[in-house]
Amino acid sequence: MECPRCASGEIRTIKTNGTEAGRVTRQRGCLVCRRTWFTVELPVSVAVIGWTRKTGKSVPVLRVPVDQAVGKEAV
Repeated sequence: MECPRCASGEIRTIKTNGTEAGRVTRQRGCLVCRRTWFTVELPVSVAVIGWTRKTGKSVPVLRVPVDQAVGKEAV
């Protein structure tokens, strides 16, 4: 993960809120520019995850739009 402001990879998780209906909310912070932001982790069916090798290594990608993968009410 990279900082959305400065693209630094020096990121820390500041706070993690408990799981609510399968969702985990984390407050993250950049050690370089001190920006903080939140991320939400949602459960996604294994059937909608694919793999690509665009950068020379395997990385997961969604095969369908996010709102279809997790439900429109979650987005």
